[in-house]
Amino acid sequence: MSVTASDITFYLTGAGSDGGVQADPNESLGGYRSSSEITSGQLNNLFDNISSAEASAGDTNYRCICVKNESLETLYNILSWIYAETDPDATNHISFAIEMPATADLTDGIAQLVVDEDTSPSVNTTAEVGVGSGISDWSTATESASGVSPEQGDHDDDLDTNEIMFIWLRRVVDSSAPARTGISFTMRCQGDTN
Repeated sequence: MSVTASDITFYLTGAGSDGGVQADPNESLGGYRSSSEITSGQLNNLFDNISSAEASAGDTNYRCICVKNESLETLYNILSWIYAETDPDATNHISFAIEMPATADLTDGIAQLVVDEDTSPSVNTTAEVGVGSGISDWSTATESASGVSPEQGDHDDDLDTNEIMFIWLRRVVDSSAPARTGISFTMRCQGDTN
């Protein structure tokens, strides 16, 4: 048996307990994994629209998602990167950081929680949310060769059965950005399987 793409599930965060109800992408700001899966290709499935005032002044927003290995097998040597980004004027920039929960809570732990979408999580630290936890620095990796591993804090670079990792996403809109539709990006997590 091997790990398949359908075994790796992406969830919103912001629930009151692991797998709790929280379906609003705007509230996906860390904490526990929600029961709400992220629907790929759906408009505003993570970030909201940018108002004309935000585009004029410039704006930086954050979201946190959870990735869970729901296979009966381990996914080895994981790397994450931004697979595709669509912005013809390059006025919207996406970066990400990988956060691991405390080593005692690898299947149901928490990510740090920020108060609103304008507040940055603490990055490039260890023991952020408990013993053994850690978070990478921001990355703009667009290929696996420069991807970021879950080897943060005391964690290795694998996800065992039911283990989770968190991905923080930062969207920066340059000031005086033009109005645009259809700007999107795709996160990819890839590893080795038996």
